[in-house]
Amino acid sequence: MGPLRKLLPPGGKRKKRSSQEIRLAAGTGFDYPVTQVGVVGNVTVSYDPLLGGAGLALAKGMLKSVSGPYTQMEAFFGIAGGSVNVVISPLSGKNDGSGGAYHYGCNFTTGGVLYLDATFANRTVNPLNLEIGLYVAELSESFMGPQNLGWNCGYSNGEALSRFCAEQETPAGTLAAFATGPAWDQAGRPDWIDKTEHTDQDPVSTGCGIVYIDWMRSLGFAIPKIVQAGEATFSANYQTLTGKTTAYKDLLAALSALAITSDNPFSG
Repeated sequence: MGPLRKLLPPGGKRKKRSSQEIRLAAGTGFDYPVTQVGVVGNVTVSYDPLLGGAGLALAKGMLKSVSGPYTQMEAFFGIAGGSVNVVISPLSGKNDGSGGAYHYGCNFTTGGVLYLDATFANRTVNPLNLEIGLYVAELSESFMGPQNLGWNCGYSNGEALSRFCAEQETPAGTLAAFATGPAWDQAGRPDWIDKTEHTDQDPVSTGCGIVYIDWMRSLGFAIPKIVQAGEATFSANYQTLTGKTTAYKDLLAALSALAITSDNPFSG
């Protein structure tokens, strides 16, 4: 299957699968037992039946919600998407979304099964909105390989873009617990613009990337323009968009009078 591509809040983790889940999932082709709820376009929505009625209700809500973000990702990346399976699962064991989400590859073949933590027990944000955010974060990564313009879902640039996409498809604050911009700030704002870190699990490099993308938005670049400019580093993305070679220097200058308390310090 390849390495896991994981979305987690800073400090978050997934619980180990129970022996019952492993037994029930055996031979299904999925990591968790699944009950299919329905199909909309290219998206099949299922849930782990061990989640009970609350899991079923959440899956039904997702079935009504997956189409719009899917179409939006096609517009962002400028390509047609493939088939995906959304599996709402007890990743955290708390059913509050803190277990994040994961899939395997940066495409629709090896990475087309999106495992999302159940969110129905979350009392801080709207559970359905949070589930949509987890879905978009993983879905966007499946577009990166087929687009083949430099975004890598296992690297810091692709992870930053996936989180940015998820924030665009959910109300402000929905993914506040997943914010990584402040981690980059607290680390002294190191340069992950001229180079890309070969991991999707470092909040510092991811935070730098998502702040950069929001900066590009603040300069008036449309999201499809940014995403379809691609490139393997944000400095190269900046050069493609602006013709300039001073991305990191210019980003620091743009942030000189701003505090970074979220992923988008330019939204105030």
